[in-house]
Order: sequence, then C-alpha cells, then structure tokens
Amino acid sequence: MRTSLLLLLCLAALSGTVAPICSEGSETDCSLNGVCNNEGVCVCDPGWKGDKCNQLKFKPPNRLEPHGYFNGSMPTWGGDVIYENGIYHAFLTAKGYNTPPYDESDRYVCNTAIIRLEGKSPAGPFEFAEVVLPVYHHETHAIRAPDGTILIYMIKYQGGHMPDLLSELCLIPGCDASYNKSHMVIGMAWSKSVYGPWEEKVILDPWPGLVNRSSWLCQTNCPSVVFAPNGTAVMAFRSVQCDRLNSNSTVKEKIAIATAPHWSGPYTIQSKEPVFGWHAPEDWPPSLVYPVGQIMSNEDPFIWRTKRGYHMLVHSQLLPHLSTRGAYGYSKDGLSWTLLPDLMWDANMTWADGSVSYFKRRQAPALYLDTNGYPLYLLTPVDELYQNGCNWGNGWTFIQSIEHD
Repeated sequence: MRTSLLLLLCLAALSGTVAPICSEGSETDCSLNGVCNNEGVCVCDPGWKGDKCNQLKFKPPNRLEPHGYFNGSMPTWGGDVIYENGIYHAFLTAKGYNTPPYDESDRYVCNTAIIRLEGKSPAGPFEFAEVVLPVYHHETHAIRAPDGTILIYMIKYQGGHMPDLLSELCLIPGCDASYNKSHMVIGMAWSKSVYGPWEEKVILDPWPGLVNRSSWLCQTNCPSVVFAPNGTAVMAFRSVQCDRLNSNSTVKEKIAIATAPHWSGPYTIQSKEPVFGWHAPEDWPPSLVYPVGQIMSNEDPFIWRTKRGYHMLVHSQLLPHLSTRGAYGYSKDGLSWTLLPDLMWDANMTWADGSVSYFKRRQAPALYLDTNGYPLYLLTPVDELYQNGCNWGNGWTFIQSIEHD
C-alpha cells in the first residue's frame, strides 16, 4: 500500500495533478475519522474536516443561543452530559456549594464537588439541580454503562474525606507544593438513575501507602472510560509522579490506559510507558510545537469509540499553547496510540456576531456524541481572566456545537 502511494505521488508530480494524501481504503491515513477514496482523498465522518479528517467541524457559537453553563457564584470546570427521560443532565466539577469547611476557598484542590444540572438541550440552558458528590471529588466523567448503570468517574483522595490533609494543603502556596503532598486516586460512583442514590469506591490506586513517589504512575487522576463491544472498560487517565518538585522528565503529566472486564472492575494498568511517549516527535512543525522535541505533557483525556476504532482528546500542555491547547489521538485497539500535533481548538473564540473572547485557559475536553460515536458538541471549561490552574478564578463550562453535513 505504501509503495503504491509513493508511485502515485511520483506520477502526480510528473503530470502536474494534485497528489493523493492517503492510500485508497485506508482509515488510519484519515485519522480514523474517515476513509480514503479511490482519488487519494479522505472522506470524513460527520463532525470532522481537514485533509486527514483531523479537525472538528465547529459551528460558530451564538451568544443568543445556549452555549454552556456560567454561574458567577459557582464556577465550574467541565464534565459530561447524559440524556434521560427528556432531560439533559450535565454532571460538572464545581466550586464547593455551601460545603464547609472550604466553601469560601478559591483553591481548586481544596474546594471541588460534583454537581448535576438539568437542561433542555446538550448545550443548555441549564438549571442547578443538586450536589451529587461533596467536596474532595473532581475531574468529572459521567457515562452510561452497557447495562444502563450511570457511572461517574472522578479524582478523589485516598481514605475518602481527608479534612486534616486538605486543611494542610490549603495553607501551602503554589500548585506543585499542594500536589506534592497529596495522594490522588481514581474513584467511581454508580447508580441506576441520574437522580441517585450513589454508591462509591476507589478503583485505581497503583501505589498504596505513598511508596515510589518518583514513578510516573504514582498519582492517577482525570479518568475517562469507554466500553468495547464485549463490555470491557477501557480507561484513559492522567498520571504523574507524586514528587512534583523533582525536576526530571517524569514530572510532566502523561496519559496511560487501564482496562477492566466489567465497569465494576477490577481495573488493571496496561501501559508500561506513556501512551504518547516521553517527548514530542522532533518532526512536528515548530509552528505548532516549539521548542522542538520538548518533554511530552498531556492531561484531561476524553476517550470514545466508533466503528473505526478508539479516539481521544486531551489538554496538551506543549508550548507555546500551554493552557489552551487541545490535541487528538487515535488507536485501533485502545492500547497503542498515535497523537497528532494539530491544534484541536482555538483559544480565541470568534462568535457568530464577530466579537472575540480571549480565553486564558481552555482545557479538560469532553464530547457529547450521537449513537454512532460522532461528535455533536464539545465541552471545554474556560476562563477569560485567570491562567492559574490551581484556583477557580472565573471558570465556566463552554459547550460548542459541531456541524454535521
């Protein structure tokens, strides 16, 4: 197949015709978001565009139409939307809502809860419904399991509620100092209904007892799960060494994969190395990634599946777009991944009326998908004023529509 593509390129160069960019029938040449036709052109699936089907096909947002959830008294930082009984339920990470003792704190690590909103569409408008899980739960990922159970994956703190530890953390200035003393693990809550009641447990803690704090897998968080046709759970998550004040390369966030035979577990880490490698490929365009070959740093994965394979969006913390960069990766089996250098969204949002919002942060992506796994809406928490990821600032959850032809 590769030889035939090279031959076509040579013939195209000699004839002056447009060279094919993919091999006929290939899906990987089209980023698993389309298939290559007999003219060497990618035909993209709904919601995707670009020569290699590597860009989401955004609709310019309209300020007069629903576009997420903004609440000046209760900042939010992303999550997922689940449809049930005619209502769209948004499960979001939010600043603690009247949950002492840290309900006044602006520190993200000290004051995060999971809330449920109710809306008339996947983009809103939404009304606050309830606090689902109280302070010490955050980085929300909600999904319906194959058997219909509602699952909420999240970060929590080992041992459950830890007021003594959190009280200490809230007094420590700086992001790295706070995380350096914490021990985050991945938890899961489940219920037969979006209304609860909820049961909860820790599902992934690779280093019990705070041992091996320099391992890149010491601290596990930011989970996202999709289910294979046989019911196997495939979970992407962020990992980082617990000793974040150490200056070696593993201090940067990495993405790993765990699997379980059933949503209830047990979850086993499959990744021996970060799925996107230790460094950015040196052949990536310096216009997108500079300096060239810098240490790979990704967080906030969102994983989903279509008939072509597995897909992932991440907040890529590669320079020069540290706080606003989105990236896309794909995999045939959910274990071996390819990450693309392209920017998946713009930090500067141009609205339908021509006005522009300049986001200091745009991270933690999630998609609202149709039944085929094609994207309908992108959810990203944003902040137009504050770049510091350790504080709530003015964070709100922006939901942008994706066009389907």
